[in-house]
Amino acid sequence: MRSEQLNLASYDTDKIQHHYLEVYDPILSCWTDKDVKLLEIGVRKGGSLELWRDYFPRGTIVGIDLELPEGFIPGERIQLFKGSQADTQFLSEVAMSIAPDGFDIIIDDASHIGELTKTTFWHLFHHHLKPGGLYAIEDWGTGYLDDFPDGKKFDPKPSALDPFPCHSHGMVGFVKELVDEQGAGSITLGRNEEFRLSRFGSLLVTPGVIFVTKMAPTLSAFPNPVPSGEGPGKATITWNSVDGKIYVSVNGGEEMLFAGSPRGAQEANWIEAGSHYEFRLYSAGHNELLAKVIVTRAGRTH
Repeated sequence: MRSEQLNLASYDTDKIQHHYLEVYDPILSCWTDKDVKLLEIGVRKGGSLELWRDYFPRGTIVGIDLELPEGFIPGERIQLFKGSQADTQFLSEVAMSIAPDGFDIIIDDASHIGELTKTTFWHLFHHHLKPGGLYAIEDWGTGYLDDFPDGKKFDPKPSALDPFPCHSHGMVGFVKELVDEQGAGSITLGRNEEFRLSRFGSLLVTPGVIFVTKMAPTLSAFPNPVPSGEGPGKATITWNSVDGKIYVSVNGGEEMLFAGSPRGAQEANWIEAGSHYEFRLYSAGHNELLAKVIVTRAGRTH
């Protein structure tokens, strides 16, 4: 585990005393040696920024807080900005200056207030987190605390009409909104609205930290090139998206709808030698190209 390679006593951050690195380690392992761009909202004394700098030796670390830590010198690979997590224009300005293609990892360790965290999350998730990126929300259990501004003690009172006691105060309520997003496919199924799947690749709830991964659209064809042979060739097109549709263009011609579902696998059984077939995955409104793949067929050998 990456944290075992560091002298954790040298970092002034409560992530260590809360044992959060034990949760972070297996989740962050695929990023540790990459040129990641990480944003942390809420930096306290700056110790966590130094931790992430050393945790990701090739990473760029960005911190945001209402009040910058007194006497903290960012140093190598750390940048610090003063501003509110609820100021979406400020958040976008920081993101576009440091990570115009999006952050790989975003960590919210700021107010722990449900409404503020919600504003920050949805803005950054939609606009400034890369597909496949990770968003972590720390200390979500504040919603169960009577002495927290938007928290309240858990007091289950099941009834015949509502047999499952539901606590929805503060951060806990926001987490349950995330659960609803994860269930988007079930929510939209059979309703008079456009069917879509979750924008999340995954949602992991741990005692101290929530982890959300952003859905990364995928599109592939197999086999490609299609082997030569008698009659038309066949390739299986496989895709996954939130609300996409697949179109195909033959030899640069007009697009034709190939599949109208957001994910699936479908056979294209009309692949001819000497032609190229460009399969394109679009968003449901056909206004954003999410992925594409060109399928060809091997010519006959004599």
